[in-house]
Amino acid sequence: MPMAHEPERSPGDAVARGVRDALCRRAPVEDQQFDVLYPDHIRRLSAVHWTPVSVALRAAALLAPEPGMQIADLGAGPGKLCCIGALARGGSWLGVEHNPRLVAAAEGLAAQLGAAARFVAADMMELDWDRFDSLYLYNPFEADLFGAGRPDHAGWTAFAGQVARAEERLSALSTGTRVVTYHGFGGELPSSFALAFSEAIDHGELALWIRQPRSRRA
Repeated sequence: MPMAHEPERSPGDAVARGVRDALCRRAPVEDQQFDVLYPDHIRRLSAVHWTPVSVALRAAALLAPEPGMQIADLGAGPGKLCCIGALARGGSWLGVEHNPRLVAAAEGLAAQLGAAARFVAADMMELDWDRFDSLYLYNPFEADLFGAGRPDHAGWTAFAGQVARAEERLSALSTGTRVVTYHGFGGELPSSFALAFSEAIDHGELALWIRQPRSRRA
């Protein structure tokens, strides 16, 4: 009896399976191997704009140290951090990105990897940040400065405005909220946050900040 014809699998299927298996074991993956899962126009930007896999694994451990946590990547780009975090740590991961093309790339990546990460094309400032246990910030306002090439006055003004809004939103977060930054976000964490951890990794600083209880007036 003839065997049923099995659908052909592309080379990318094998790469995706290998990457997924490694990340589920929290094993390191080379960025060149991971980035093959992206379209060329996304892959070309990886070395400068996207979180390296080694950093994403460390950041995910800081963002989701316990099962079932809710994490948001504010300025998620093509979803690298969220997909890695969902596979390596579990929990609920949401990537917020204003560029619909990057959101589409993130959704395609999640589908290839079978990662339970969600993505939305939206202004991060319209999101309720207090819904989440942890937030990730990796230069989310850089596009305001360099989106059109060399920064100009308008770019700096837009950047400063976004940073000020982010600082205001951060100051209103609940006690215990975790914020992980990589290369910072352009501003300063409010004084209500304490630096819990910091390390130099892949030419940048990865830091964990935790919102402290509000002080009582005497």
